[in-house]
Amino acid sequence: MSGNRRLFGDGLHLLHEAHRQGAAQAARNYKTSTLPKLKQMLEAGSKQNIVQQKRLDEVFELISIRPDPKQDPAMQGICDLNEAEITKHRNAADRDLINIEYGQVAAHFYIARYGTLRSAAHALGHTKAAKLLDRTLVETRAIDQAFTQLYNHLLARRTSTRYPDETALATTAYMHPRLTVGLALGGILVAVALSEAGRSKRR
Repeated sequence: MSGNRRLFGDGLHLLHEAHRQGAAQAARNYKTSTLPKLKQMLEAGSKQNIVQQKRLDEVFELISIRPDPKQDPAMQGICDLNEAEITKHRNAADRDLINIEYGQVAAHFYIARYGTLRSAAHALGHTKAAKLLDRTLVETRAIDQAFTQLYNHLLARRTSTRYPDETALATTAYMHPRLTVGLALGGILVAVALSEAGRSKRR
């Protein structure tokens, strides 16, 4: 049982710091996103990470363990990958999709971590602590679902919505390269036809 308690405490320490890391990444993603709804979610997510971190302080108090935050390598890896992907893409729509994707990756990380810690809390008899952990688990699942809906919505509207700093032609070319080529060829054929018509009149 002592070993389980030590593992439980170590997991809480890592999770406590993971929320700080997650809040910072959400704030960075806010700056690189363009979709208003996404920016709103990321701003709220950054604040929610801090709220959930403070809730963990209550958990530490309930189980009589002093918080000792340690950087979570797993969460740092998610943040680093998110940043690396953003630097590869300049297209606004791509960046929005990337930030949604990694928002979900972070959410899934929290769901897995909170799920195991909640089970450990029950096993150790920390009923009140388990309820607090479960509260954050429910919130995070809702966030994950919201990200999924936004991702699907964004994919659907990319074909018809112009992004900031992008012309309609650029957006069409990006989303429908074959259509763009077809339109270009069609324009060439029309130009040729008009030219031939002009020549016939002159004759």
